[in-house]
Amino acid sequence: MSKAIARQVMPIITVESADKARNFFVDTLGFDHVMGVLGKDGQLDFVTVARDGARLMFSRTHDNLPVTKAGGGKQPVEIYLEVADVAAYHEKLKKKGVRITDALTTQWWGDKTFKVMDPFGYEVWFYQTVGEPRPPEGAKIGPDVQSHRACGSGGQPGNGQADDKEVKS
Repeated sequence: MSKAIARQVMPIITVESADKARNFFVDTLGFDHVMGVLGKDGQLDFVTVARDGARLMFSRTHDNLPVTKAGGGKQPVEIYLEVADVAAYHEKLKKKGVRITDALTTQWWGDKTFKVMDPFGYEVWFYQTVGEPRPPEGAKIGPDVQSHRACGSGGQPGNGQADDKEVKS
């Protein structure tokens, strides 16, 4: 019996306003609006946005569930999205005046990254794989770090950061 391989994962993120999330991701970050469903009040109940094949769904809360409010501070979940050309996308967002919260950086795990914060406090990483992992000296790294490129996934966010020229530990 063969195993099915997941091709995509689409997180569903509950927020105070799916409309506000849609506007930030589509109007500010340049994502595509894929679909949305309006509630009886004319506001989006949920919306799906996409960029370079990655999809995110935002759903407004119902039934008195906990909600992530805009301006409520950094959330414990971060979003890590691969883009085709991270340097060009970084430059495009800078020209639009988007606040970059972490500069374009080559990480030790081989990805070039930068970050923005959405209105609800979710940190959004954008990345492009540019090299092989080079763990910091003395780090104890499992075999999955060395082989994570083979399975088609990008790098793993971690604590090591570097500048664009070389990886530092």
